[in-house]
Amino acid sequence: MNKALIRRLAAGAAATAMVAVGVSGIAAPAQAATKALTIGYDSDPAPSGYDPQLYAQGQRLFFESLYDSLFYPDGKGGVTPGLASSYSETSDNTQLTLNIRAGQKFTDGTSVTGAAVKANLDRVFSDKTTNYPSLQQFVSTGSSPIKSVTASGQTVVVTFSKAAPNAQTLFTGEAGMIVSQEQAAVSNTLANSPDGSGPYKLAPGSIKGNTYKLVKNNSYWNAKKYTYTNLTYKVISNAQARANAQATGQVDVSLAVSGDTVAFLKARKAGLVSQGGNVYWMMFWNGGQNPPGPKPLVGDKNVRLALSYATDRAALVNALFKGNRATANYIPKGALGFDAALDSKYAYNPTKAQQLLDAAGVKNLTLETVYGDPSQAALFTALTAQWAKVGVTLKAHLAANTGELFGAVGSEAFGIFNTSVTAPAGFAAGVIVNGFANFMHVHDAAIEGAMGAALGNGSDANLKALNDALVDEAWIMPFMEGFSYTGYNTKTVKAPKVGVDGSNPMLIDIHSK
Repeated sequence: MNKALIRRLAAGAAATAMVAVGVSGIAAPAQAATKALTIGYDSDPAPSGYDPQLYAQGQRLFFESLYDSLFYPDGKGGVTPGLASSYSETSDNTQLTLNIRAGQKFTDGTSVTGAAVKANLDRVFSDKTTNYPSLQQFVSTGSSPIKSVTASGQTVVVTFSKAAPNAQTLFTGEAGMIVSQEQAAVSNTLANSPDGSGPYKLAPGSIKGNTYKLVKNNSYWNAKKYTYTNLTYKVISNAQARANAQATGQVDVSLAVSGDTVAFLKARKAGLVSQGGNVYWMMFWNGGQNPPGPKPLVGDKNVRLALSYATDRAALVNALFKGNRATANYIPKGALGFDAALDSKYAYNPTKAQQLLDAAGVKNLTLETVYGDPSQAALFTALTAQWAKVGVTLKAHLAANTGELFGAVGSEAFGIFNTSVTAPAGFAAGVIVNGFANFMHVHDAAIEGAMGAALGNGSDANLKALNDALVDEAWIMPFMEGFSYTGYNTKTVKAPKVGVDGSNPMLIDIHSK
């Protein structure tokens, strides 16, 4: 139900070379300028060593420095070339042919060949596959299982067990990062040093878990796009300390900026870029009576709507989730289907909430629910106080185990979801209407009609109709859109782009002023 948080990055200072003056009084040739960047991470970016496939998306930026990837996202749903300079797909989308860029070398001096790429992808068939989170999508039980990999020279052919449309997009980030052929064949050999072909190399002076120093790899095929000659990744685990380092110029870029420090950084004129899209919402268990659910919630949507009006979303965000945005939308702001009218329509209105409860003949309603994340305790405490103002008693407690948590589905009031919905119609169909969130198979004509239209044509109008139906029918009650922030030094760094590949900027998109 809850997304795990991911790790981020930060960046450093710049220096320029000085022009020396010779004995004759004629200026000697200028030395090449040295540009340095310090990036502040909230945790060790390589806690388990330097094998990129040991990590999920959260470590992508650090490993982007050391390893080249087969492809890079273009921010438009497609890819740009990386180690794979070109590709082709069969008409049935079961086979992807990669043409591997010639002339590239790993840190150990060996060449990047088709055989090296095959050795990386063959990890999918290893008995140690579970060690590689980034490859789980390719295992036999994954969403895009690989059947076989063949290589001839610089050509690699990946055959999938079932159709994998746009398979090239699967080989970005850690999943597409390639280690040397020797290292791919032997586990645990990258514990102490990397062996990649990326734009930077690990330099002396690095301190594991504290400071990672990198120097530019000038033989990298796309070296000109990376403008810094030196990188330093500095681990600053405390959020306020990280903000202090950003505000005082000790780092050029800081990742995982805490919402609690956003106002502090703005006051000190630090640069901030943000990425929204994580919507938090309650899913009411609308199901039938076996097991018996909370009948007032099941029988009358106006009772559920009353809880929406009784929820002061802005107060929750201001008190508990600083840096985020109150919302009554299922779809993030700025995305197709977002409806600003919902935020106004379901603004805090305890008077209307009381009227709806009175009209439904519901008095002294008591709801019980469990939650699985201890960090949600404050949220439920606040909701308990808000709903008490309209005569609703909320009893919430932390689940003792996952069995209790999942057993509450349908028999108690609701569950809290946190989702980053990139395919809102598909998620509604697969989870909310036809999946886990409606395991008792309740039907709603308004929702199902809007969902069918949005699945057929994901236009702004159709997605807005789906958004409205889910909220107006009170199947869900959104209350917050979460934001991730990246800080930057406005004197040394241009505002980086975020959202091209997750909430962190890509290294290639961080440029000096």
